[in-house]
Amino acid sequence: MPPDETPPARRPSRADPMLLWVAAAVLLVARVATGLYEERHPPRLPDLVSWVPAANAPARAQLEGKPILYDFSAEWCGPCQQMQDEVFTDENMAATVSRLAVPVRVVDRRREDGHNPAIVDSLQRVHDVRAFPTLVVVGPDGKAIDRMEGFPGARPLLGWLTRASVKQHLSGKGGASFSLP
Repeated sequence: MPPDETPPARRPSRADPMLLWVAAAVLLVARVATGLYEERHPPRLPDLVSWVPAANAPARAQLEGKPILYDFSAEWCGPCQQMQDEVFTDENMAATVSRLAVPVRVVDRRREDGHNPAIVDSLQRVHDVRAFPTLVVVGPDGKAIDRMEGFPGARPLLGWLTRASVKQHLSGKGGASFSLP
């Protein structure tokens, strides 16, 4: 029987320190890239508007004597995301939107899912939506009051919504709870 031999001790090779340097460099590049991405794509702020489901909006508008604000948007739409960031995540702006109208978000999912839910297609057809964002103000009676395509900025948008809400109330279809911002 051969005497017990112990395996020879493993000698460090020249590649071991090089492998550590490569691993460290990869981790450094990954961290820098992540930081740049996070700087250019900050986390989204929460939406502060209490959106109403489209199916419930007409009854709610009748009950509250307010017009319906349909916000036709899409996830891939840059101006839609800008409007989201500047209007719907700002506490005062979101409160004004909710005070003036029954807000309904109608999100187009054709690009992501290949189709839309039937109610989205129906609302887009009825309100002739051809671009995003499109905002449509509809009275509690279902008749269109005003529309806006694009995002002109937070203040002009709220001015437009206020005028549309006033039009609806002056036509005698609004409730007594109406108040300007």
